[in-house]
Amino acid sequence: LIDLSNASNDDITYMAASFNSLSTQVNSLLGTFQKFVSKDIVAKAYSGQDVGLEGSQEELTMLFSDVKSFTYRTETLGNDIIEVLNVHYNRVIHNVHENTGIVGSIIGDAILAIYGTLESKMSKSYNAIRSAWDITHATASLRQSMIVRREEIEKTRQLTESEERVFKAVMVDVGVGIDGGNVFYGTIGRNDISDPRQSHMANTVIGDTVNSASRLEGLTRIYHLPVIVSEYVKNEVLKESARYKFFEIDTVQVKGKTEGKKIFFPFDTNEMDDSILVKFAIFEEGLSAYYKGDWKSARKLFKEADLDVAQVFLERMGLRSAPEN
Repeated sequence: LIDLSNASNDDITYMAASFNSLSTQVNSLLGTFQKFVSKDIVAKAYSGQDVGLEGSQEELTMLFSDVKSFTYRTETLGNDIIEVLNVHYNRVIHNVHENTGIVGSIIGDAILAIYGTLESKMSKSYNAIRSAWDITHATASLRQSMIVRREEIEKTRQLTESEERVFKAVMVDVGVGIDGGNVFYGTIGRNDISDPRQSHMANTVIGDTVNSASRLEGLTRIYHLPVIVSEYVKNEVLKESARYKFFEIDTVQVKGKTEGKKIFFPFDTNEMDDSILVKFAIFEEGLSAYYKGDWKSARKLFKEADLDVAQVFLERMGLRSAPEN
């Protein structure tokens, strides 16, 4: 803005005042624009480039995060669920942006983040995993603050039954699935040059990778793990960093696919306890025996691992022997 504090009362000052007014309006519009559109599209528009219906095949990494038990939370909290989601998303979106990701879409309790469209020193998959753990830690911090609040209340009285339900509902937990590969990334919709009011475009990403990230997030509930990633993500990260140790969890058949797909848990060696690392190493031994059909050894190792994910295999095997072949 032009400083007019000592300006004379003439036509040039009037023009400068008009310029300041226009500049303020443009900045206000840009600020609103940035809240609803991904960062790469904002940068393109701000540089004066036309944003039209266009797209291309790109190699990107997708992160899909979803709030667990969302139906129960909605039924319990009613309209207040919006407040809880806003607190949650305030942290999640910050984590995504801090790790050079962009928010592709927010669908109720789920968020799709995209990595690889912005420049970064680290790979897109590394940034996605960092985001995943940041999101997990942020939700854990939110739950802890709710526990502290409860303890403060219980110093004077017990929670009522309805308050117990509300407390359970605000203890937000999430699962995160990550996959990478070739996708279509661009804008789709309608671009009516003759009547812009009839136009509506959306920035989107389309491809198997998007669906796979969503499926992997769904598997976090089955295997009782906060983050699950694909082999693509594992291979890309291991090329540049040893921070994350990847433990194979299982081989699954993703809906719509005929081939099995290995899934992995990204153990953060910078933050997670070494005793947990040992347990996952034992679990991986058990998984190797399980694949070979040596279920007797697998049972022993899974019990020794003492992990929730190991319990999944113990229940799956029961007391039976491995099927032939």
